[in-house]
Amino acid sequence: MAIDFDTFYRTHRADAVRWAVALVGRRDVAEDLAQDALDAVGRKLAGIDDPAAYLRRTVVNRCASWHRSNARARRREARANAGVPTVYTQSTDEMLDALARLSYQQRAAITLRYWADWTDDQIADALGCAPATVRVLLHRGIAELRKEIER
Repeated sequence: MAIDFDTFYRTHRADAVRWAVALVGRRDVAEDLAQDALDAVGRKLAGIDDPAAYLRRTVVNRCASWHRSNARARRREARANAGVPTVYTQSTDEMLDALARLSYQQRAAITLRYWADWTDDQIADALGCAPATVRVLLHRGIAELRKEIER
């Protein structure tokens, strides 16, 4: 006898969330993973011999995928923050505030030139403009920064 999705969902949702919480240790993530697993099983419900077992396996697989993805994200974040000071000096904070007042194009041009050491051509390619436009952005952006810093 085939079971309808609503009945299956009501019967197994609490267990799916409980298993996911145990596997990932976070209720908010577990709720999402359990919901994803229930949706995946629901799409195939008519063709599954043992939907409860399929749900258990799906929850375990979704949680394992989350752990892999989360570990990759933590490694990327650690690499990105390696050597980055956790507290900026007052002058750095002032410069960041001044940069924030510029247009995005000016801020990007100045940051890519003086922080990342990009050439005009590289910046132009990234911003989708001509190298001459980059030089104008730099000139005007630096003029605006001078005004901000003098204040």
